[in-house]
Amino acid sequence: MSPEPSRDLPHHAFANRFDEALARRGPPAVFSVDADGELRLSPDRTREVLEAAAPDPLPDDWCHCLVQDAATGWVQYLLLTSPALIPALPRCAVKRYPTQAAAHAALARLGPLPLAPATWADEGL
Repeated sequence: MSPEPSRDLPHHAFANRFDEALARRGPPAVFSVDADGELRLSPDRTREVLEAAAPDPLPDDWCHCLVQDAATGWVQYLLLTSPALIPALPRCAVKRYPTQAAAHAALARLGPLPLAPATWADEGL
């Protein structure tokens, strides 16, 4: 059995109690960072990913991920509430980290404009 996922969020808090309740007790979902730097449910992404994911993924493990857009190279942090959602993320490369802090340390290494080369997903970042 894998270790308990890190639910410590030193870099981004949830935008509100609704988003936090969804992440902690709701169905599998995708949360992105909004303009205020807070985690908020990303409903369009969640719908898209759930349609492509394995049947009935369970929200059993938080996944702190850096996701690179295939078209632009842009890298951003996403919180996924089920590892079953990772392979279903469209048009991107994904790296999973054990904690939010580890993901943000890797994101910071990309610099102020987080763009990465096409080989980013294969590199140890």
